[in-house]
Amino acid sequence: MAGLVIRRAMAADASDLHDLMQALAAYEGLTPYLAATPDGLTEALAVQPPRAAFLLAEMAGRPVGFVSWTRVYGIWRGEDYFNLDDLFVVEAARGAGVGEALMRAFATEAAVEGLGARWEVRTDNHGARRFYDRLGADQEEKVVVRWARDAMRTAF
Repeated sequence: MAGLVIRRAMAADASDLHDLMQALAAYEGLTPYLAATPDGLTEALAVQPPRAAFLLAEMAGRPVGFVSWTRVYGIWRGEDYFNLDDLFVVEAARGAGVGEALMRAFATEAAVEGLGARWEVRTDNHGARRFYDRLGADQEEKVVVRWARDAMRTAF
């Protein structure tokens, strides 16, 4: 992991983050569904407080991964927690400890706030599930339900 830098992403990193998101979407087979744009990311990171938080991993000055999250309140916890949105490392940097370094830095961010975290992982993503198990994260299976704006408008 020589030369690995993990740092908070800023609005100026929006284009690099978007490139990584496009790589994630391609990896997941979800390219047509990626709605984030560089301009939207710039805006989300520029407002105070930011609407989302990102840690960017760089090796030799090049972006190789990110982790993103938002702070939310959960009724089942009765408190705020970090909702991890995505963790991604480009294929060329996998196996070099980048994902673990990102998660370690994410855990530090949560600890500073005194919070825990929650996230989702596809049930068929066995590598990620093993990785999260090694980190000591609990796993339970649920169905993710999404209700699009247009579907909500026409539901009743």
